Amino acid sequence: MFNLNIKRRSAPLSFSQIRIKNSYKVKIKSHVFGVCAFCKAFVFYVFFRAFDILILVKNGIRSFFLAALNIQTFLIRRLIWSRGRLGGAFANILIIFLALSVFLVGGVFQSSFVSASNTQTEYITGSNDILPERVLTKTEIPPDRIREDYIEYVVESGDSLSSIGQRFGVSIDSIRYANNLVSLDYLKTGQKLLIPPVSGVIHTVKSGDTLTSLASKYAVPTQAIADVNYLDGPPFDLSVGQKLIIPGAKIPALVVPSAPAAVLPQYGLDAYGTIPYANTGVSGSGQFLWPARYHVITQYFSWYHPAIDIAQSPSPIYASDSGTVIRAGWWTNGYGFAVQIDHGNGYVTTYAHMVRIDVSVGQEVGRGEILGEMGSTGRSTGPHVHFSVQYNGRYIDPLSVL
Repeated sequence: MFNLNIKRRSAPLSFSQIRIKNSYKVKIKSHVFGVCAFCKAFVFYVFFRAFDILILVKNGIRSFFLAALNIQTFLIRRLIWSRGRLGGAFANILIIFLALSVFLVGGVFQSSFVSASNTQTEYITGSNDILPERVLTKTEIPPDRIREDYIEYVVESGDSLSSIGQRFGVSIDSIRYANNLVSLDYLKTGQKLLIPPVSGVIHTVKSGDTLTSLASKYAVPTQAIADVNYLDGPPFDLSVGQKLIIPGAKIPALVVPSAPAAVLPQYGLDAYGTIPYANTGVSGSGQFLWPARYHVITQYFSWYHPAIDIAQSPSPIYASDSGTVIRAGWWTNGYGFAVQIDHGNGYVTTYAHMVRIDVSVGQEVGRGEILGEMGSTGRSTGPHVHFSVQYNGRYIDPLSVL
């Protein structure tokens, strides 16, 4: 029994059994190959269709730009041929197109739409419930706009014309002209000064004044006067009494006041080279000291300026050495208020452009004694002392003996 089972198992398969088994494998392979072929064909189909779509899009974009270019060329030619006559029509069409576009699609991109809410009737009352509120208006002038008139400034302790000019951005000469300061003497605390709006002058129009004549008088361009004063024109009609700001104007020469009604003598130009020696009196030591408080030299000794100019005001003027006062008064057309001292040893010193004189002719002074106050009288452009030294009538450089 056992042996028979073994033989049956080891017996070979019949031909029909092998054929059925192989047919199943063939069918499976055929299905697999069919699916693979379908996928491959599908992939190639999608790829080529996508490629065709890209080419179509590319051609469409190209055609669009070519059409836009042709339209642009056509419009430009039409505009050129019409020589601008169609420009207004094209502009109007463009504006209408933009307005319609905004009107039609403007609400699409809004994050929220405006909706009207119904107001309950109990909240709607008569006009008696309206509380009127007074509206106050205020005109503000731009900070960079130029002032149209002077402002008044009260001098404080330590002020000078230079510091005031720097504070308000105007020149010293403009302040001098506005306040008719013939001499740049020291300022007094509490003194009131008129400060112009710019470096220049404010001119009050007189009969016969024109923009051209004012520009010639003050050596400035007519355009500058028109711009600063907001004049409309041409023609630029001016009215008598009208105030005009003349920026950068050439400051007119200030009128030097006549000598005060004092007993101080006056000396003309012919007396500048002549020295009225004292012949008698105290003699100096020959050792000269600095005649002012500060050592600031603004002009040195030269052939056309036989002296040194010492600035920095206010400052008293000191006698550089002992001697006798031989001149003390107003020297017309030049030195202004000045003092001259004969030192009795061949030396004579002169101190010019003073604002105040504290000595008189014939008075004997000691070395370092105060003669007066530094100023800017006479032919002077600023506060200083014009200090000269003569030896036996010849001018020498003061720095050689100081």
